[in-house]
Amino acid sequence: MHISRLAADNMALIPQEVRDALGLKEGDPILFSVRDGQAVIRKAPVVDTVYLRSLEGSLSEWTSPEDDEAFDDL
Repeated sequence: MHISRLAADNMALIPQEVRDALGLKEGDPILFSVRDGQAVIRKAPVVDTVYLRSLEGSLSEWTSPEDDEAFDDL
């Protein structure tokens, strides 16, 4: 188990052993979730932003304010 402190600017250091175990390096996106009162961190999967941007125009039927509201809590 490793301990880190939350700084005044709401930042915390991730211990080297944890970074190594997750394969994290500077600039990597990290996913946070809470399960059963415990925080879980994971390395975010690589996302093909070029591919996602190419899909953006084809998904325009789901971009209304009503859609945003309907899917807000998913």
